[in-house]
Amino acid sequence: MSFSKKGETKLTKGNKTQKIMLGTFLLICVIAIVLWKKHPAKEEVTYKESTASKGVLESGVSQRGSIDIGTIEQSFELDMSALQRVNASGSGSSSSSGSKSQGGMSSGGMGSGGMGAGGMDFGGFGSSGGSSGGGFGGMDLFGQSRNLGGNNTFTKSDDSSSLTVEEVCVSVGQEIKKGDVLYVLEEESVQKLKETLESNVEKAKADLEMLYADQKVSRQNAQNTYDVSVAYGSYMQTEYNETVAELQDAVNEANDTLTQAKETLAEYEALLAETQTAYDKAVQSLKNCEWSRDNTAKESEVYFYVYYFQLTQQAESIESQLKQKKEQLESRVESAKSTVSRAQKSLNQAKRRLDQGKLEAQETLQLRQLAYNTAQETLDVTLAYLDIDAKEQEDTYADAQEKWDSFSAYVDGCNVCSQYDGTVTSVELGVGDTVGTNSLLVTLNSRADVTMTVTIDERDMNGIEVGTKANVILTAFSDEVFEAYVTEISEAQSDRSGNVTYEVTATLQGELEKLYQSMTGEITFITGKTEEEVLYVPKRAVTSNGEKQTVKVKTADGLVVEREVVTGFTDGVNVEIKEGLAEGEVVLTESRGKTK
Repeated sequence: MSFSKKGETKLTKGNKTQKIMLGTFLLICVIAIVLWKKHPAKEEVTYKESTASKGVLESGVSQRGSIDIGTIEQSFELDMSALQRVNASGSGSSSSSGSKSQGGMSSGGMGSGGMGAGGMDFGGFGSSGGSSGGGFGGMDLFGQSRNLGGNNTFTKSDDSSSLTVEEVCVSVGQEIKKGDVLYVLEEESVQKLKETLESNVEKAKADLEMLYADQKVSRQNAQNTYDVSVAYGSYMQTEYNETVAELQDAVNEANDTLTQAKETLAEYEALLAETQTAYDKAVQSLKNCEWSRDNTAKESEVYFYVYYFQLTQQAESIESQLKQKKEQLESRVESAKSTVSRAQKSLNQAKRRLDQGKLEAQETLQLRQLAYNTAQETLDVTLAYLDIDAKEQEDTYADAQEKWDSFSAYVDGCNVCSQYDGTVTSVELGVGDTVGTNSLLVTLNSRADVTMTVTIDERDMNGIEVGTKANVILTAFSDEVFEAYVTEISEAQSDRSGNVTYEVTATLQGELEKLYQSMTGEITFITGKTEEEVLYVPKRAVTSNGEKQTVKVKTADGLVVEREVVTGFTDGVNVEIKEGLAEGEVVLTESRGKTK
């Protein structure tokens, strides 16, 4: 029981201490409030002097709005297809010494069966003489020469090459610069990918060296083909004639098809040109009718207003019909162009097949009389294809090396860095997440794209179009003018009362680093200028109280008086003074601030 009483005694003392501390705190708060009311913060007023001047003043349409700072999404741009490699182990088919199934001449001379009817095989030579196989097949010179370089296949690496986030180095709201570290990757995952890419380089290099060895044999076979091509005569004249005639028929048919397609296209284009002319006139007529309607008073000129209203409806109907017809013809023209393109491609293919077929048939026909220059051409083509194959494998090796170099440049050690300046608005990855091609890393607010969008009544849209200059004055920087240009105008929108408005977007220029999302201000679209010089002062010097507008004027003896004025045009920075001031008078722009 005594233990319980001691504890109760200590608790009671603690409550008293807390009450004393609370009372002291409340007393301090009361004293602070009394002192604050007795000595409130003073408001400091400063004035900036400006002189009423004359000049040509731009006129404009003003509207208040807020700025929107554009966003940039940075993705992981490293091409993870770098994990694919070319395996050239299938190369070297041309170096084998076995005979082709098509038959033909042996490299050692004509076999006991004589020259087979299957035609000469320029891709390789058997060791046991020619076969006596059947049917005329022509010479597969170009196709076989392509086989000399081998057959490349593609394989993918395993999943061990994926990258994993170990540390996130940025947070939402953070200002970052280009080069700042966004994420740190797990060293083990980075090392695995490095090993994979290095292995790809080594394998591509080995494949290239193997191809060089195979092509040494292929080039020797090509030389043997050249030697044979100058030694043998031709096949039957009838087969040659039929082969060439068939290929020529295909060319003629393709040419006829192309001619018909071009005629059809020309007809559609002529109709489209006529329709376009009629449509342009209809559009202009509609604009004229709309202008007449909009500039005719409904109340005082009812007859003319109804007349122009009906004319406008008729013009709209004609314009709509012509527009629909024009779009239909445009579609037909595009379709006809596609048909011409396909017909042209078919003709080109037929011509290529004719040229190739003539060469093959001519060589078959005149094999024994083949001139040296024809044999030389065959050799050059074969060697050219070998060069192409070698170039492809060299490109594969260079690509593997480039991917390795790109990885080394993109991932700085284990760090993935920012490519832009901006404010972080979203961090897309977390610790343990996997990074792959096009993985979204962060989203930034970029001051490289700062816009202001406001709603403009259609009556004020005259002179506002894409490219129109505007002046922007933000509340936070009232003494600074930001230049802007209209970059987008929305489709017309109307409310229940029939009022039509447009959403107009302007992009700000200049030094925008100090701006923040949703800062408010006034934008003035420059739609014209005064025809002659007018008197003007800074717009901020004018104070509006209802319909009354005043300025503070500093007199010659230093006194400050308030004077009523009548304003006119404004460009958002300056405002025209129609009455109330004289040129050279000094007006004051007032700024207020708090002082302790």
